[in-house]
Amino acid sequence: MPEMPVELSIVMPAYNEEVAIAAAVEDILIHVVPHVASAQIVVVNDGSKDRTLSILQEIAAREPRLTLIDRKNGGHGPAVITGLNAAAGAHLLQLDSDRQITLDDFGAAWAAYRTGDALIGIRADRHDGAVRAVISRSMRIVLRVLFGKAPRDPNIPFKIVSQADWQRAASAIGPDNPLPSVLLALYLTKSGARIVQYPITHRARQGSVSELRGWKLFKFCVLAGRTLLAFRLNPEVRALRARPQ
Repeated sequence: MPEMPVELSIVMPAYNEEVAIAAAVEDILIHVVPHVASAQIVVVNDGSKDRTLSILQEIAAREPRLTLIDRKNGGHGPAVITGLNAAAGAHLLQLDSDRQITLDDFGAAWAAYRTGDALIGIRADRHDGAVRAVISRSMRIVLRVLFGKAPRDPNIPFKIVSQADWQRAASAIGPDNPLPSVLLALYLTKSGARIVQYPITHRARQGSVSELRGWKLFKFCVLAGRTLLAFRLNPEVRALRARPQ
């Protein structure tokens, strides 16, 4: 018999997540997989220095729905792009592997997604530090200035989109972009997609501690600003902005 087409690919990057990665995969198997006809779990190990890769290899040996990609460390954004490009599903769910997003309510989110073209979560009660909260507020201000309109929580690692929409957005985002999640949200908005903004539960980080601190954080903020400006000036994006909404 021919293999059943994959309805949903769940894509997660992972970097030094040995504390949380097994539970993150288990969350998907318990809360996501039962709600779709067929599923693929794509985990991109982004050059982890701890036991993340070996744990994933152990899981993949017994779980055929897990596709494991091991790559040299290149950053969270490029790892997300690698996973999305490798996904076989007609629809894609983008997650992070630190378990800050709870998946208990995925069934309702999946049903809500089917009423529109894409679903983007909203962290109503965020459990991040003060620095990340300031960055998020600053990001929203910059997006409004540059693009005029954006989803409420564009950088959330909880998005459901069609494979076709990702393929269209990917050409404008590029293969090594540090902000693919934000730019995907912006692309969907500018393309006139019907976006369902869905509240999700957000909790404290379960896995590794973020390395974006101090000088690294400053450099990332500068890079993010340049990336957003370049995206705004991208001819493909400018054509989308000119399209009647």
